[in-house]
Amino acid sequence: MKIFLDFFPILVFVGIYFYSGVKDPMQPAVIGLIIASAIQTVGSRLLTGKFEKLHLWTLLITSVFGAMTVVFHDAAYVQWKASILVWVMAGIFLYRQFILNKLFIKEMLSAAIEENLDVPENIWKKINLIWPVGYILFGFLNLYIAFNFSEAFWVKFKLFGLMGLTLTLVIYTISKIFPYIPKEESNQQTDFSEKTSPNKSNEKE
Repeated sequence: MKIFLDFFPILVFVGIYFYSGVKDPMQPAVIGLIIASAIQTVGSRLLTGKFEKLHLWTLLITSVFGAMTVVFHDAAYVQWKASILVWVMAGIFLYRQFILNKLFIKEMLSAAIEENLDVPENIWKKINLIWPVGYILFGFLNLYIAFNFSEAFWVKFKLFGLMGLTLTLVIYTISKIFPYIPKEESNQQTDFSEKTSPNKSNEKE
């Protein structure tokens, strides 16, 4: 459900843009994006019992640049918004790591699985650095696509590019922490083998 909420606004934006059937689909798509971001923020509050700061920042930036897009009938504002948003996210990662000495990706994963993973700190730091680097590069690529290709192509890139980036970063993260994920099944099988071992039974006798 949380993953759906994370991508809900962009899915609404792309859906309205391509299927609204109006002459200038950017206008209703941006309005839908703002409303969807508000729903995302409230929905997260209902699911987790608290507002997520990232969703609040997303709603604020989307509302400001989305409103400017609608008022001035200029898609450049919402196109810049996509880059500014990922740069803000990158800033959060870097600020927490180098100023607060906290690893944002570690906090998010630990909260998601409700368990502290026994991953070496240097591994967490590498992962936490890769995410903002990916976001920064994506922000520049987004602007390049926005001002060198058609509006419709940019909208597709916004959906599939962002999802592809996120998937790539998730796969990278999993590959790094996988060796440190507790193997419960292996432990359970070992315990069972020890309990049913003939040698253990003879020792008890």
